Amino acid sequence: MAQLPDPNSPPQPWLWMDVSTSYRARSGQMNGTLRVEHSIATALSEAIAPELRFCRYDPLRRDYVPVAYAPDLGAKPVAAAPKQQRASLLSSIKPLGKKLERTIRTSVRGAAAPVLRKMSGGEGLPPVGGAGEVLLLAGENWSRVDYATVARMRRERGTKVAAVCQDFIPVVAPQFFADGEFVTQFEAYAQFLIRECDLVVSISDSTSADVRAYAQRHGGVRGALEVVHLGADLVAPKAATRPQALTDAQAKRFVISVSTIQSRKNFDLLYHLWRRLTEQGTPDLPTLVMVGQPGFGSSDLLWQIAHDPVTASSILHLPRVGDEELAWLYQHCAFTLYPSFYEGWGLPVSESLAFGKYCLASNTSSLPEAGAGLAGHLDPLDFAAWRDAVLDLIRSPAHLADHEAAIRANYRPVTWAQSARRMAEVLRNLSAGPASAGN
Repeated sequence: MAQLPDPNSPPQPWLWMDVSTSYRARSGQMNGTLRVEHSIATALSEAIAPELRFCRYDPLRRDYVPVAYAPDLGAKPVAAAPKQQRASLLSSIKPLGKKLERTIRTSVRGAAAPVLRKMSGGEGLPPVGGAGEVLLLAGENWSRVDYATVARMRRERGTKVAAVCQDFIPVVAPQFFADGEFVTQFEAYAQFLIRECDLVVSISDSTSADVRAYAQRHGGVRGALEVVHLGADLVAPKAATRPQALTDAQAKRFVISVSTIQSRKNFDLLYHLWRRLTEQGTPDLPTLVMVGQPGFGSSDLLWQIAHDPVTASSILHLPRVGDEELAWLYQHCAFTLYPSFYEGWGLPVSESLAFGKYCLASNTSSLPEAGAGLAGHLDPLDFAAWRDAVLDLIRSPAHLADHEAAIRANYRPVTWAQSARRMAEVLRNLSAGPASAGN
């Protein structure tokens, strides 16, 4: 029988959180995955600081190394401004460049591995302490994790592996991704989740169901599967700031849709809807503010918006927005829109509700979960339903006020502190429990 820990002794570090995604993006821009990894790291630090340590994967050593703290990305903008001409050129040579890069990297590492390991400096993780060691993977696990290294840690150190699964979309809906190689890569990650992980932490019941369905088709899941909802409270900026690109006239009445601009997010519906409403001279039509960087399948849409004289004054795209500006947009918008075809959660929906703003969202995947019974949910393919719902909110301020009153009275957002406590609970259970048996 294992000896119980002394309740009077200080907590010992047993949880290693991999912050490789944040570490590699220190000079880059914030996106959804980075925001989640950063928020989990921050919240866990506040909840179980003495028990938590951070690490990153060192590709030169082919091992994890400790880092003193998680990189602070909180002030980074959510998106970078597009560079159309450069993007057009790079798009034609990108696949070749990726293959060449991988070939060179593999050759160099294979031939010079001993030298590179010495050059990388630093030490590997210290010896395992008394408690059961857990490695938490919460970033771009499909591309930043060396599965062989993780398997070696499990074998040699007895480390238990927990992975946060933010969504399963490349498996469920691969048509929304440009790179077939990425879908293949994600398939390898899906296999890693069900065969190598001791715990899969899903961020929604919908994503959990996707993982279970996939596991049933592939021989079952090795470890446990738990749901931990993400926090919906944005870190409050010191001062909310109006984006400079928003004119005085636009700032008086606008709606927002926050997301990377890509085909899966269904911004085409919003463009065509606002174009029709603008064309028809809809009274009191608010400006549609699209907040997010360009992504797969967005080039034609953004070109149309940029060159369409009909929507020149009724649609504004903000590709680069910081947290202070995003908070201002949420605070001052009339309502929000999120017509996505498929999500792992739908953070803009819960963030909208956290700011007390009504959201019209799709009725697919996890979005009804994120809406908590207080958002409107529509078929993402039903143009007429979206038109009618938007017109109702524009023409009936009393209806919008009723929605906002219901949100104020009933919405109880999961905070990052609550999410961290739940995350710590499932991770402690994993640390204390026996190794899971394969199914």
